[in-house]
This record gives sequence, structure tokens and C-alpha cells, in this order.
Amino acid sequence: MILTYIRLIGAPLVLPFFLVYFLPCNVTWFNYGLATFFFLFGLTDFFDGYLARKYNQVSTTGALLDHVADKFLLYSTLIALVAAQKLYFFWAILWIGREFFVMTLRQIALERNSLITVSSYGKFKTVAQIACLTVVIANPYHTTATSSWNIIEMLLLCLATALSLISAYNYFFVFRKINH
Repeated sequence: MILTYIRLIGAPLVLPFFLVYFLPCNVTWFNYGLATFFFLFGLTDFFDGYLARKYNQVSTTGALLDHVADKFLLYSTLIALVAAQKLYFFWAILWIGREFFVMTLRQIALERNSLITVSSYGKFKTVAQIACLTVVIANPYHTTATSSWNIIEMLLLCLATALSLISAYNYFFVFRKINH
């Protein structure tokens, strides 16, 4: 749960500050440092869940806070990258909109005494998003259209978005199945 608190506090407070104020300088080593910082925040999600299961310390509060911390990390990073002009706002709106859609489905299901659990599609989506945003942050050639960094960035954006939409559809399919 300590890792959740680190992500819960650091993701919306520390990381966006550095991204908004230092990423526009586009200093390669600083971009790499910020990308590493973000990636480590992303890894805390994996290790937090792994350690909680391994030591049988899974709790309702921990699961709820972990979910909130994940959203803080994603939302704050997306907004900071848009503010730093490293990410086109369309991607942020699409990804954040997907998250609200899935949260709404889960909430409605809970109100109907049903539970929509995290799917493997959702986990793959998270991995793809963390990989994608790590590359977006690290990319020192954001303004150079022909760099291999930009090609990798675009491929990861498309992959993460496709997985986001596929997992949202999967959640909707499960929702309809358990609520009809």
C-alpha cells in the first residue's frame, strides 16, 4: 500500500510539475530522466498489486486507492503532456474518455449488485499506455517529423488506443451480459 500512496501523491503533484516546466526545454538527458521517473511510477502499479497478492494483503481500501492512483497517474501525465505540447489533445481526450466510460459501466454494475473485474485487455492497455507515454516523454525529436522516435511514438499511440478501445468494448460486452 506504500507504493499506492507514493503514486497517489507523486503522480498528480510532482510528475506534472516537472513535465510542464522542464519537458518543453527538450534537453535529451532530462527527457530520459523524466521518462524513467514516469516509468518507475508505472512500475509501482505492477509491484503494488504483486506484493499485495504475494503477502496476502489485498484489501478493499487498497484496491480502491490503487485504482484512484492509477487514474491520477494517467490523467495528470496526459494533461501535463498536452500542456507541455508533447501530446496532441485528441489522444488525451480519447484515453480519459475511455476511462470515464469504463468507470461508469463499473459503477452502474455495482449499483445493480454486479461486479466487472479487471480484464486482461485492461492490463495490456495499461502496459501499452505506460510504454507509450514513456516514449512520448523521452522523445527529444518531437518536432522532427521523420525521426524514428516519432514513428515509434505513433505506433505505440495507435497500439495503446486500439487496446483502450478493445478493452472498453470488452467491458461493455461483459456489462451487457451481466445486466440482461
